[in-house]
Amino acid sequence: MITFEGRVKAPEIITVAAVGDVLLHDTVQRYAMNQETGFMSLFGPVVDLIQGADVAFANLEGPVAAGVTKRGRVTAPPQRLWDRWVYTGYPMFNYHPSVVRSLKDAGFDVLQTANNHSMDRFAIGADKTIEAIEAEGLKFTGTRKRGEMVRPWHAITTISKGDRHWRLAWLACSYGTNGIPDHADQVLLCYKHKARVLQMISGLSRRDDIDAVLFTPHWGAEYRHEANRRQKALAEDAINAGATAVIGSHPHVMQPIEKYVTASGREGLVAYSLGNFVSNQIGLPRRSSIILMLGLKPTPSGKLQMAAMGWIPIWMRNYGNRMQVEAIDRAGPVALRNLLHLRQILPRANQLPASSDYWRQYDCCPDRRHDRLEGEY
Repeated sequence: MITFEGRVKAPEIITVAAVGDVLLHDTVQRYAMNQETGFMSLFGPVVDLIQGADVAFANLEGPVAAGVTKRGRVTAPPQRLWDRWVYTGYPMFNYHPSVVRSLKDAGFDVLQTANNHSMDRFAIGADKTIEAIEAEGLKFTGTRKRGEMVRPWHAITTISKGDRHWRLAWLACSYGTNGIPDHADQVLLCYKHKARVLQMISGLSRRDDIDAVLFTPHWGAEYRHEANRRQKALAEDAINAGATAVIGSHPHVMQPIEKYVTASGREGLVAYSLGNFVSNQIGLPRRSSIILMLGLKPTPSGKLQMAAMGWIPIWMRNYGNRMQVEAIDRAGPVALRNLLHLRQILPRANQLPASSDYWRQYDCCPDRRHDRLEGEY
């Protein structure tokens, strides 16, 4: 079990929910198009879990560029959510802007826009993605619009509890853009710009108006459950620079979650990959994922530090005329293999029930937290 020093009661914890890739293949977009609630139909079964957190994060893997074709030309936006020319899936993704509203309604507050599909609609697509996100009042991190190159790469979300306002800084980067040129330097790159990335993390962590820094790199080898040396080195450097936690994406499968302690004794967390949140990728590992829960607590200095980590197992259902992400312990025995797969990678004792009352078990009886779930199987 991953634990952190000190004890804090559940009501005092600042709760962060994070999920992996929102990767909308053609089949997923077509399914959403034929549902009354559109893209919300994909997220509906876990909305309560996302909305229950104080702040929620997702990796939006692909542009949201209204009326931009595969060739980067601007045309009249289609009325449909998917048309194979403007709104498309693999290999050049582009999503109807309504997906942003659905993500907002599902409870997400901040989206990662730096990933290998950031430039799938070229520079204009990166611009329009930001415009779509801002139009819905959400935060984003990792890309910038042309003409706004002095704008910060990071985003800041504010959490109000009692008479205190907590500010979390989010910083995203990507290993690359699938070979599509980024002529205007709109995407922050994890390795090419590593010195700049670490400098930004350090600067944010020292700011009096920032209480925690969450670093979200898009990195690693696809479909590999092991983190590679570059990931581990950057993660350690990021925590040492001042990041509270590192939340990774890109491999499309789960990778381990580890605690990292700096030389000064400060505890951080590294989740190397959260896998897919929503996708049409095949195979059990690519359909097994989690909602990562981070519990943050105040320090005597007034900042926030890691207090608890948990994971809620989820899976992507895609049969029986249903395509949606579900909590595994609500799905029942049909998703047992997905759960067992996740337990091979993640610390079992940190598994949380599919309940928005996330941390109550830490004030009670952690050895009994899985009794109900396992009894059902």
